[in-house]
Amino acid sequence: MTLIAIEEHWIMPGLTSALQAAPPELRDDSLAFNEMGDNRQRLEDLGAGRIAAMDAQGIDVSIIALTPPGTHPLTPAEAVRLSRAANDLAAEAVTDNPSRLRVLSTLPVSAPNEVARELQRAADLGHVGTMVYGRSGDLFLDDPVYDDFFAAAARLGQPVFLHPQLPSPALRDASYRGFAPMTDLALATFGWGWHLDAATAALRLILRGTFDRHPDLQVVLGHWGECCCSGWTGPTVLPTSPTCHDRCRTTCGRTSSSPPPACSTRRSCTTPCR
Repeated sequence: MTLIAIEEHWIMPGLTSALQAAPPELRDDSLAFNEMGDNRQRLEDLGAGRIAAMDAQGIDVSIIALTPPGTHPLTPAEAVRLSRAANDLAAEAVTDNPSRLRVLSTLPVSAPNEVARELQRAADLGHVGTMVYGRSGDLFLDDPVYDDFFAAAARLGQPVFLHPQLPSPALRDASYRGFAPMTDLALATFGWGWHLDAATAALRLILRGTFDRHPDLQVVLGHWGECCCSGWTGPTVLPTSPTCHDRCRTTCGRTSSSPPPACSTRRSCTTPCR
């Protein structure tokens, strides 16, 4: 059996520098996780070290994607430049290890008019899908300015992996403060906030009618469905099949012209078990 690891993160030094230099109101505190222990060294390694780690874990193929927040917080010009650089560098890594690596592309979401163009370019490089986050600044992914992107993803057969990101500063102040700094950050990220952020983004796409306009669009929700399709950390928001096997491998066909949100999720979302 081939073991494929999805959402295997990496970082690019030039992008890390740009994100760390962002204004305080745009800086993503979750970048601190990349600096713990030997994380930076391991995340930057797309060569022999990563392949050795895959071998040690019995992983046949890794589908790599940048760590949060990608290029989302950057200015449009920076986002375009560094998204292209990341996609080119990742393509080189695949060329070096074509049987072991695949790529989810990076897109300049802060430059809405460039997103579909870079998705096409990344697909031409051989990338197998893309990873995005639920908003860029105050602009949500369901905003009509991104409709060309979803149309392109559907046309190209490029799955869109909707990854969590740090909640907005206002939401963090309202819901995730009051503890020691690292506890605040943990609660706002892997402890709870990341997953609600991605679930909310997915629900907004459904309610905006994105899947009705683009019936061939495929969206991937990681981490057991980000609280949206399963209840791994709390109550299930939308009903789903009872087993991990069903959640990971089954999407249900459209059963009506105006399905409720749960039907849209089953029809168009895949939920990896991690």
